[in-house]
Amino acid sequence: MTEPLFCVENLRVSYPGSNDWAVDDVSFALNRGEKLGLIGESGCGKSTIGRAAMRLLSPASRLSGKIKYKGESVFDFNPTQLRQFRGEVVALVFQDPMTRLDPLMTIGEHCIETLRAHQPQLSRRQAKEKALETLEKVKIPVNRWGQYPHEFSGGMRQRVAIALALLLNPKAIVADEPTTSLDVTVASEILQELTRLCDEHEMALLLISHDLAMVGEYCDRIAVMYRGKIVETGSIKSIFKAPQHEYTQLLLKAALHLHGEESEGLPETRENKQTPLLKVKALKQHYTLEGNLLEQWFSKEKKVIKAVDEIDFELYSGEILGLVGESGCGKSTLSRTILQLIRPTSGTVEFQGEDLTQLSPEQMRQKRRHLQWCFKIPMLVSIR
Repeated sequence: MTEPLFCVENLRVSYPGSNDWAVDDVSFALNRGEKLGLIGESGCGKSTIGRAAMRLLSPASRLSGKIKYKGESVFDFNPTQLRQFRGEVVALVFQDPMTRLDPLMTIGEHCIETLRAHQPQLSRRQAKEKALETLEKVKIPVNRWGQYPHEFSGGMRQRVAIALALLLNPKAIVADEPTTSLDVTVASEILQELTRLCDEHEMALLLISHDLAMVGEYCDRIAVMYRGKIVETGSIKSIFKAPQHEYTQLLLKAALHLHGEESEGLPETRENKQTPLLKVKALKQHYTLEGNLLEQWFSKEKKVIKAVDEIDFELYSGEILGLVGESGCGKSTLSRTILQLIRPTSGTVEFQGEDLTQLSPEQMRQKRRHLQWCFKIPMLVSIR
């Protein structure tokens, strides 16, 4: 029988200051070329396992058990072995790409630094060629090589993070919610690319997610986590056909409900003439690309990006409106414009019958007591 590529044995992890186990007696094996989905709710210990595997936890954390690569304990690796292990053997794709990207470095420099740190024999030209080839696989165009992370959307930053994980052709990838900030079409493309590369290069994939349906589509096996423990594991077919644990059954019911009958939950026709709480009319948010000095001097027309263009909608009290679109289509820009964090190029935004575009900054601060924003990336910021 072939030895597993990667093996977790009776792993327990407790964070500093806590007497509880975040990960409690977890064991599983990952074989070469296999795709294992690690499923569970937020806080159940999924990401902790990924970080423990890369030895990225705080030194003050309590650990017991073993994590083995080709029979050797990862916990016993010296700094040189650990540096080689990270990236060349197992690569980690973080849930939040900004934890991986340096805001002071261009995307190109991130790639060059990663490659030359592990393969110093490469010239800068060779490293760039390899990096561009990898970026192309995740749909990052060549003309974005010299841009910084803040110039990318959340979805594009996640693609960069995935490219950085693929640069060194690792034997296994730990993908921690790798498509959280991606729209469904791009997420599908990325996962198809990840799984294709796994098949081509016999790379193992540990896909950490809370989305049972997604994992069922791209993985070979599933391990279900609940309160720090793996409560059930098996093939996709066996888990979907006959889930044994109560928590797995609940996850499956939730997934089936979301992908169930399309006739359920259809929007109702609004027959009454209720006054809308929020009314957006002909809203535009256009940005002018200045270019360099020569371009500004000789160009007859300025280049304009129409981030938001002629948007109309109404939102009524108690109503929930879903705004859907791919990364970079203008959803977040529209949200910022509605809240007057950026002033619109033209159009109106009426809230409770009052046009917000006509309010002064002080008046708008008072109005924001009734208008708040849940950010895509959680941070301790309030809109005032």
